[in-house]
Amino acid sequence: MLTTKQKHKIQKLMDKYLLVSTGCTEPIAIAYASAIAKEALGEEPTRFEVELSPNMAKNAMDAGVPGSNYVGAAFVTAEGGLFGKSEDGFELLGNVAKEDQDYAYEFSKDNVSVKITDSPKSLFIQVTAYGKEDSSKKSCCCCCCCNMARVVIEDEHTNVVLIERNGEVIHSKMSEGEADSTTDSKAEYEEITMKEIFEYANTTDDLSIFKKAVELNTAISEHGKVTNYGLNVGKAQPFGEDTIFSRVISTTTSAIDARMGGAPLAVMACTGSGNQGLTTTLPVVQVAKEIGASEEKMLRAVAVADLTAMYIKKELNVLSHLCGAVIASTGATTGIVYLLGGDYKQAEYAIQNMLGTVSGMFCDGAKSTCAMKVCACVSAGMYAADLALSGKGCITDDVGIVSSDIKQTVQNYAKIEKDSAVVMDKSILDIIVR
Repeated sequence: MLTTKQKHKIQKLMDKYLLVSTGCTEPIAIAYASAIAKEALGEEPTRFEVELSPNMAKNAMDAGVPGSNYVGAAFVTAEGGLFGKSEDGFELLGNVAKEDQDYAYEFSKDNVSVKITDSPKSLFIQVTAYGKEDSSKKSCCCCCCCNMARVVIEDEHTNVVLIERNGEVIHSKMSEGEADSTTDSKAEYEEITMKEIFEYANTTDDLSIFKKAVELNTAISEHGKVTNYGLNVGKAQPFGEDTIFSRVISTTTSAIDARMGGAPLAVMACTGSGNQGLTTTLPVVQVAKEIGASEEKMLRAVAVADLTAMYIKKELNVLSHLCGAVIASTGATTGIVYLLGGDYKQAEYAIQNMLGTVSGMFCDGAKSTCAMKVCACVSAGMYAADLALSGKGCITDDVGIVSSDIKQTVQNYAKIEKDSAVVMDKSILDIIVR
């Protein structure tokens, strides 16, 4: 039985990594920072300056914005800063009127500047909002006679570390003590095992967060099936086949199509990404439906899927040049193993199979083709689950980056991600911004 401390560790992971979001989390985080900056400014902004880490910039370029035909960091800065409310969290762009979106787009052309900074943080956002110029005021910044407010988000999408107005700090989390606290938390997370994840899923009395994830993520999948977004991967039927396999792919990728196309529906994000939340949840939901599993069994399997994705993600950078579909589909794979009666050791075998197969997929930004990447990873995941359950097709020895020890395999994957980050980030960004 899990101890109170073990349960607390898992709850902290869920608090950190599960989040309701309307729209792709990177552009929404920019809009969120912009809304806070406007509120700190205390007046209608006349312009914004934005600085982003390379990975933030990459993921904000082409992802659809809820209910809008516009994309890009400049647009979401204007939309969030002019019409968003920070109290709405990551759902702040869910109900912006069409005429307001049009105004924000026109405003962004001349009044929003976006710069890619060389911040060492993989997730870094700085938004500075400026008020109306007033020649009667003394210069408050760089000879600009106006009010200004600056907001900084670092490390996590909602982690506001600084709010200041005219140089006066309103809010700060940049203390040494808090940095130490973050380090302690990470050390705690590292103690979590797949055995504990399975035991938690089997014994927890509170499945409400996973039920909400299923409800939200299923809704956008159903929406995607009857609308046209992106590449319409969810509607593809290769060779006309309608099988369990194709229905799992359709259910999952229909949601990705819709989300990347700007569907105005909230999802339960996991490990900092809505797409990852969809990819951990929906394959499990569809398999549960196909085999007639009870709702409780399905929700416990979703818990395994989400927590497995967190188990891997905690070793990686917050934003990465490696595709998040890899860890999300790996999570889904373990959820499927659980659904089909497998134990935690078989789930570990499934993780070995996945990281030994699709781990090299890179991220070149959030966009419509994410659905194809999810299709490839979920397809591999169903094979990985079947092989792990059979016991005949498991990578259990030291082969390539896969170690006989599951923790070491995850650390090997993390080492590749961190060692190659600078070169890969630069190469990818050089190509997509040219």
